[in-house]
Amino acid sequence: MSKPKEQLRFWATEGMMPGGGVEKPVGAPAPRAKAAEGIKIIDCDTHFTEWRTLWTERAPAAMKERVPVIRTIDGMDHWFIGDFNVGHIGASVIGRDGAKLLGRLSHPTIDAHHPGSYSVKERLEVMDDYGIWAQICYPNGGGATHARTLMQLDDPQDGVAILRMYNEAMGEVQHSSAGRLFPQAVLPLWDSEEMLREARRCVEEHKLTGFTLPDRPEQFGIPGFLDPHWTPLFELCNDREVPIDFHLSSGIDGFTFTWSEAPFGTRLAVASTLFSLGNAATLCNFIVSGLFDRYPKLRVVSVESGLGWVPYVLEQLTWNVGEMMPGNTLRKTPHEYFRDHFYVCYWFETLGPTKLMEEIGTDNILFETDFPHPTSLYPGVQEHIEKTLGAYDFETRKRVLQDNAAGLYHLPV
Repeated sequence: MSKPKEQLRFWATEGMMPGGGVEKPVGAPAPRAKAAEGIKIIDCDTHFTEWRTLWTERAPAAMKERVPVIRTIDGMDHWFIGDFNVGHIGASVIGRDGAKLLGRLSHPTIDAHHPGSYSVKERLEVMDDYGIWAQICYPNGGGATHARTLMQLDDPQDGVAILRMYNEAMGEVQHSSAGRLFPQAVLPLWDSEEMLREARRCVEEHKLTGFTLPDRPEQFGIPGFLDPHWTPLFELCNDREVPIDFHLSSGIDGFTFTWSEAPFGTRLAVASTLFSLGNAATLCNFIVSGLFDRYPKLRVVSVESGLGWVPYVLEQLTWNVGEMMPGNTLRKTPHEYFRDHFYVCYWFETLGPTKLMEEIGTDNILFETDFPHPTSLYPGVQEHIEKTLGAYDFETRKRVLQDNAAGLYHLPV
């Protein structure tokens, strides 16, 4: 299981096979937390599943056979582009009846997913039930929107067109949600000119509020972030103050560090933990890169990262910069770069938000639920807000649950 494709195939097959997992019934939503009264909660990490006809309903006639479509194999739905199986449909452990599936990556077919995973109307109903005013949304279909996949197509312009259709669809999701759903754009990273062109279109035409990037693009044969390849995009993000999102980035591949002899659920627990901690690699690399000195308004969001690790990593990085980088020309300390450029998201944690928030900085913290993924806070959203933020004053609670995200993503509240 050492090759990336074999790893992905194993996790998709084991995690989505029909009949696995344990259903956890979900009762009525809890009342709104006192800690959230008077606050419009902005959930900064959710996933909006790509629906069956997203691409076919937008593709020109000449391209109908070269866009992603869903096919069912051995009871599991996969996205295909032509004969190329580009991956599973995306993780959703929330079933049609609202129950949560434990011990698996996802229900095997999109028809088994809760409609709130892919439908604006039903998503807004779920948000209303759980007291969420707005959500930042990320892709869920894996290879259907991933540069690693789209770069393998015979015609690279097909990949550009597929992402253009996706971003157009996400602009429609945002518009039809009346300003409550904010999908993040995905760009053709392999072509600097096309990337900039699509980035401008996303901001100017579709009014999308951020860009999703991989932590280490060189793993996919794309130049690293210190290469001039990225200069036009970073300049755009700096000038227009559009944030860059790193969602469970590739700093650490959690799948490769699990013991192969262990049961699937055990391996999934370890991999999920390591993926979150891998976001520390994104933080460290950016801080020492010098990029923030060149782009003083660049903002980076460490999504699905948690926050309890931040003080230790910053302390260790500060020590190591001093010991390993004598004579460096960085203009700020690691703590200052973090304060001025980084945001981290928390969901299930209690230690970080109750004990370390002042140390981390309340201006740098966002709230998330990760709906409808396996680690999702669903259904205990309001209870957890009360548990983690109930002891803070109103301004601190409002900053973490609403104002930080509203300012970062330029959301109307």
